[in-house]
Amino acid sequence: MEFLKTPLKLTALFSLLGLASQSVQAAGKLTVYCSVQNTTCEKVTQAFAKKYNVETQFVRNSTGTVLGKIKAEQKNPQADVWYGGTIEPHLQAVNLDLFERYRSPMQKEIMPKFKPLMDQWGDFTSVIYLMEMGIGVNTKKLRELGVAPPKCFADLTKPEFKNQIQYADPRVSGTGYSLLSTLISLWGENKTYDYLKTLNNNISQYTKTGMATSNLATGDVAIDLGFMLSYAKEKNKGAPVEGVLPCEGVGYALGAASIIKNARNLENAKLFIDFVLGKDAQEIPWREGDSYQLPTNINAQPAPGFTPADKLKLIDIDFVKFGSPQESKYLIERWVTETKSK
Repeated sequence: MEFLKTPLKLTALFSLLGLASQSVQAAGKLTVYCSVQNTTCEKVTQAFAKKYNVETQFVRNSTGTVLGKIKAEQKNPQADVWYGGTIEPHLQAVNLDLFERYRSPMQKEIMPKFKPLMDQWGDFTSVIYLMEMGIGVNTKKLRELGVAPPKCFADLTKPEFKNQIQYADPRVSGTGYSLLSTLISLWGENKTYDYLKTLNNNISQYTKTGMATSNLATGDVAIDLGFMLSYAKEKNKGAPVEGVLPCEGVGYALGAASIIKNARNLENAKLFIDFVLGKDAQEIPWREGDSYQLPTNINAQPAPGFTPADKLKLIDIDFVKFGSPQESKYLIERWVTETKSK
């Protein structure tokens, strides 16, 4: 043990021991339930696995399916983290006591606008991205019709848009429900339903999903109401599609990440939450995955051509209210009754 008398060698030894300790802490496994695009699930989990030497796997399902799985597996959880999906179902899971308590120190880098939401719910879930609601237009189709592109939601009730508009049915689509919450937040309930009843005269179809933008790309319809990231993807494929941010203000959905209660790999789950709240991870979707949700980390950049979330004219949305099962049931039933959906 003579070598321990040498201060330099002592320092080196302790450094090696420290590295070994970090490696042990970071090693292990992690299973992620993922509710974003499959490529993003893959790229983000791969980046985490590489950074922390953690064997990471993901299972990709829609938001509603994941919530159902977590409920069913409550006594024997099969995953550690839920990554992605709109925040309302995450809040429902908090109320059902399905998440572990963990307030990440990285929450300090979330946009200040969402501080009140995080103050209330940040012990159990974290905001990781934003999807802005917009108006998708087929510029070629509108030129053929001789109609100027709309700039506002109010423009869409004009008679020149007869049978040229589609949006997703809120009974089956989170995108469609986000449109409801956006308009109600802007105008209140009564004005919103009066507007939707008038808009119904210009509706070509109510789609089953907010991702059904192929009709817009082909020109079967001239206008789609949904999330801006969908229009960017169609434009990247070569379609004459542009996204318009409505003049009245920008509605949006928030994505979240949470740790599942009784996670088998709790420490790695905490590391993952810290990771996805960071700048680098929030840029992975657009840099590597052809997915264009906006980062909510104040230091992260959006994809080229996208306005940073903190520069948008975001409206105030009560996600707790609109995430309530009772509220959503009531609003959707009123939509069915008053708009006479096709």
